[in-house]
Formats: sequence, C-alpha cells, structure tokens
Amino acid sequence: MAGHPLFRTVLLNSERLGSVSLTELGQEAAAALKAAGQTVSVFESTTAGLVQASLQSQPGASSFTTCGAVSYSKQKAHAVLGGEVLLPSAKPENGEGYKDSKRTWTETLARLKRKEVGSTWCLCESGACGPTFTFPEITTGFTAIFVSGPIERGVFLESGHNDREANMWSYTKAALQLLADCVKDAQAQQAQQAQEMPKAPLLTAKEDRYGGVEAVAEVGPVGAFDAELRQGLQGWKSAGKKGIWLKIPLPAAACVGSAVAQGFRFHHAQEDYVMMTQWLPDSPSPLPRYAFTQVGVGGIVVNSKDEILLVQERVSPAETVLREVQEETGIKGELDGVVSLRHSHNFRFGQDDIFVSVKVKATTESICIDPNELRDARWMSEAEIKELLADSTASSLDGKVPSNQWKVIEKALHGSMIEGTALPNSRGGKMSMLYTGPALK
Repeated sequence: MAGHPLFRTVLLNSERLGSVSLTELGQEAAAALKAAGQTVSVFESTTAGLVQASLQSQPGASSFTTCGAVSYSKQKAHAVLGGEVLLPSAKPENGEGYKDSKRTWTETLARLKRKEVGSTWCLCESGACGPTFTFPEITTGFTAIFVSGPIERGVFLESGHNDREANMWSYTKAALQLLADCVKDAQAQQAQQAQEMPKAPLLTAKEDRYGGVEAVAEVGPVGAFDAELRQGLQGWKSAGKKGIWLKIPLPAAACVGSAVAQGFRFHHAQEDYVMMTQWLPDSPSPLPRYAFTQVGVGGIVVNSKDEILLVQERVSPAETVLREVQEETGIKGELDGVVSLRHSHNFRFGQDDIFVSVKVKATTESICIDPNELRDARWMSEAEIKELLADSTASSLDGKVPSNQWKVIEKALHGSMIEGTALPNSRGGKMSMLYTGPALK
C-alpha cells in the first residue's frame, strides 16, 4: 500500500469465530517465542488486551512476555504511553484518512516501544470494532496490526460486519497469527544466514583465571552470531561455567540486541566497545561492578624559600601537577613525594572520588601565567596564606584558601611524605606502585 509498504490488506469473511479459548489462540505464537528464546511486548486498542491475555495464559509466559498496555485513543494514551509517541495533531478528514492514521500509529508505536522496552518483538494494534464509527462512510469493523522485530510486517483487516465482540476475537486471532509467522520466518532467515555465513567464527572465547568465560563478538550476520551465542551458552552451562563476559566491539554493535535477548546485561561501555555479562547459575551474580571510583591528582608547588605557588583559576579549580603547572604558570618542577589521599563518597555521577596531593619541588621560579587558564599566580608565604583562609563549606571561595586545602599545604611543608615502591604488574605493561607510610627511624 502506498505510504505503508509493510502492510497488506485482508478482507475477513462475515463468519464469527466459534467457541475458542484464550490459550488456544496464543499457542502457536507462544511456542515460536519460546523456541526462539525471544520476548514480546504488546500495545493494544481495539482488541482490549485479548492479545496479551492470550499470551499470558500460556504455561511459562513469564519467559517470553514483557509488558504491554491498552489505550482506547491517541489522546487518552498520553498518560500510559508517554507524550513522545503522540503523532501530529491534525485530525483525519474522512474515513480513509482515519484508517490510514491507524497504520501510521501502529507502525510508529511498535518501533518506538520495542526499543524502549528492550523486547525482541513489539506488536501494536489499533482500529474500530463497531457498532458505531467516527465517520459515516465506515460501516464495518477494521484494525491495523504491526509487528516490529528482526523482521517487520503489518496487516490491515477489514471485516464484513460491525459486531463488536466478534471483531475483537477475530482481530486477536489475526494479531497472534501475524506474530507467530514473524517469529518463525525470522528464525528461518537466521538459519539460512547461518548456513551461508563464512566459516570464520563470529564468537571467540577463552576461559578466564576464575573459571568463567571471556568472549568477543566479531563482525558478521546477526543471525549467525545469534546461533553461535546460543550454542556457546548451552556449552558453557553444560561445562559448569558461571560468569560470562561478552565484549562487543563497535563494528559489531548490531549483535547487542541478540545478546540482550539471550540474557546478557550491560556492564560498562567505552567509545569503541560495550561489555556485557551473564551469570549462569540460578543465584545472585557476584560479578564485580565496573570501576566506581575516579582519581584526581593535585600538586603543592614549593620554591627554595618554602613559599607556596597559589593560582587563581580563570574558570574553575583544576589539578596542577608538573605539566599543568608548567603550562599554566611557566614554572618547571619535579615530584618530591606524595602528601595525602582524600576519599570522598557520592561525588560526580554518584561515584566515589580519590584525590591525590603531591609535593612538587620548583626548579624554576619565574612566573608566566596562561591568561586563558588563570587570572593570577604568585608565590606566598605561610603567613600570607593564613590571611586568606576560609571555611571549606563557605558558599564562595573566590580569592580564598579553603581550610581543608590548608591542611594539605601544612602537611607538604612540615609532614612526612608517603613513600612509593614500584612493583611488577601481574598483567604486564607499566609497573604498579605501592604507597606506604614513611619508614620508622
């Protein structure tokens, strides 16, 4: 159909469905979803929840159903579906325009809610059952049904009568049949893709040091990856593996949906990959969360007269250590020791924050500030700094030295440094550093 190429129109005969149960109507769709290990969300209007009820009546429904809603009209759906799904407010001018708006509505909503819910499939339905209709030229029931998923299809049904309940049952049957056909056809396509795929594996895996599995996805057909991942999970379960780590590089990002459908959850993401995990035993996962602490470094710069370099930032406070000191003030220095570590809870993005203060011994003392970074910089004695002290909780610290910062400065001038010892890194690469208190004398 022009404007809606994924829809086909079906004229239903005037016969009513005989005695049929909810369970019977949804058996084929439920079986297809369970066999594929996939999930569905359902958003209905004319069928008034019968599609969802039919799926929920199946044994093991919790493994393949996610959520859904029933909304009678676009205007009344706002509170349930959210304002972002509302289409342009122009109302149809005639019956054909009204019917076409249902095709647009279901197609748009199915795609949006599938992404929002995270289900493999989303079925949306909207129409009119009768016995009365919005436009006089419409005298019999109709509905638009759209399924979004690995494949997408729509059907526009027109019945030969205006019997409300009979239409509701007929539309429910057709919706469930469309869903079943989509799931089975998608599986057949994936199987065919798997046969045609190159022999190079799309999933490489190795056992980690804790008896779990570290797997990496390769670029290739999603259907082939889906089949390999499903086979891999079965093998890992049989082998008694527990924690599975799946790394999906950016070029293979299309595989993320398949991994989610098979039980993986997001662990963390970087600009070029996403890491996902799955704990196979039926118990709470002990897999560690991603890094939850950020680390910053600041420097106390001391010259030969035991004066402290203080700067006044142009925009906001910033760490000034070696390179930053030279870039912003022109002063060169060398690391003289670690002064302190400050640990703050619930800092930026709710993460903890560790701030390391180091003592920097100035090797040059002539100041040349970067006007883009600083308003001022000067050497100051202890007495001069004390005149600028302010409580760290003050609402404004512009031109002041916070009391907490002064404690660190005092430690840098008169305290013992924390000692660092280089240690071999078990993962190779740069040495690890062990920081300890000063040795007893």
